[in-house]
Amino acid sequence: MAKALNFDTGVIEYDINGAATVRFNPTDAEFVERFYNTFKTLEAEQDELQEQIDAADGDGEKILVVAHARDEAMRGYIDTLFVQEGIANEIFSGMNCYALADGMPVWVNLLFAVAEEIETAFNEQGKQHDPRMKKLSDKNAELLAKYKKATTKK
Repeated sequence: MAKALNFDTGVIEYDINGAATVRFNPTDAEFVERFYNTFKTLEAEQDELQEQIDAADGDGEKILVVAHARDEAMRGYIDTLFVQEGIANEIFSGMNCYALADGMPVWVNLLFAVAEEIETAFNEQGKQHDPRMKKLSDKNAELLAKYKKATTKK
């Protein structure tokens, strides 16, 4: 039987508006890279959406077709961010990701909330890192000194 080795990975489970649950380590470089790539892509998508809406020249049917297509693409990006197929459907349920809340598209509100969590987590981990590393470094130096003393010929 294999012996279990458990350690803290920093993965946190987040409940999003009571509609969905995602898990990620907000200080993980892979996650942060996906986050920033997603944000950059979605910013460009938002600009393209506005251009397409302007080009529709007030034609409500064309605008709805564009909005639906952009919503589908947006959901894919969010699924990729959280590495969880269909999570955007859970988060936004029957709502278009471009719906407005607090003056911003709801996808922006989601990513701002994630960005704040990333910043908070890095700040907290930074506070914990220094004392722990100092303690480990001091212990390592102590062990090395003992080893050198024990192995050095007199």
